[in-house]
Amino acid sequence: MDAKKTAELSDLNLDSTYLIAFEMAYGALRAGLACVSGLNVMQYHALVKVYFAGEHGLTQTDIGVMLDLKPNVVTATVDALEASGYAQRVRRSDGDGRIKAVLATPAGMEHIAQVNSSVVEQLYTIFPTQDDFFRSILEASIAAGANIDPLPPESTDDRFQASRALLSISLIRRTIEQILRRLAQVSFYEYRALQRLCEVDTPLRIGDLANQLRIPTPTISRAVNQLVEREWVNRFTSPRDKKALFVAATEAGARRQKLIAETIDSLAHSYLWKNLTPEQRNAIAQAGHVVIAQLQEREQAQRQAALDLLVPKDG
Repeated sequence: MDAKKTAELSDLNLDSTYLIAFEMAYGALRAGLACVSGLNVMQYHALVKVYFAGEHGLTQTDIGVMLDLKPNVVTATVDALEASGYAQRVRRSDGDGRIKAVLATPAGMEHIAQVNSSVVEQLYTIFPTQDDFFRSILEASIAAGANIDPLPPESTDDRFQASRALLSISLIRRTIEQILRRLAQVSFYEYRALQRLCEVDTPLRIGDLANQLRIPTPTISRAVNQLVEREWVNRFTSPRDKKALFVAATEAGARRQKLIAETIDSLAHSYLWKNLTPEQRNAIAQAGHVVIAQLQEREQAQRQAALDLLVPKDG
């Protein structure tokens, strides 16, 4: 991919390859958390935000605005952090003493370090990093992703980049889901299926579509059923293989996908790209295209190797 082109903000569109990378990153975050923590993604994100706010901490209103959460959800989140000993509510010494701030405790900082190490381990497991070139791309994309949501200007602590990058991506993912449901009445997986069908512009087997998107076949089948009901996707059969089921986007589906994509790309410009330098955008673009393409090629080679071992069945 042309590095100059990927650095241009107007050319950065969230195609299916980006969303695959985002899902893999989100999976690494969840898996890393599950290995060492009882917190969920939202609670961990709040803890990281509070930690980087420093000695002044954050009010619950601050946390709600940063993470787009309702007040009752923020209260429950802070309650969970306080019960775990990772954060505490204290009255602010600056300004209005009636307002409580949420501060990270030493145990909270230690827990962030533990989770971050676990997340990094998951990233190296999930993404192709056996090759030094692809490892460097992953590491550069994580360093760049840590700047999606910049630290407070007064902060001098640049640690936990993997957590910061993946938490930013998880928030963007949640925002995309909300917009898809509110504006287009489609699920995240329905959009991804429609997006990929429009990209290839040719009928695909359900299993092939699932493999290309790295989504379980039953999940894709349910998504396709919904798309068929909306007449955005058609099903096809082959006279040579009546058991095979193919699907393709309709003209109406292609028009709707284009409109949705414009909204998603506008959101990405506001939440994902705007705080990044051209070099940082390029680093994430490479993770979204070069690394994922290499991973797909490797998996295809493995499938082909398995097919090459087939022998005729006796009898």
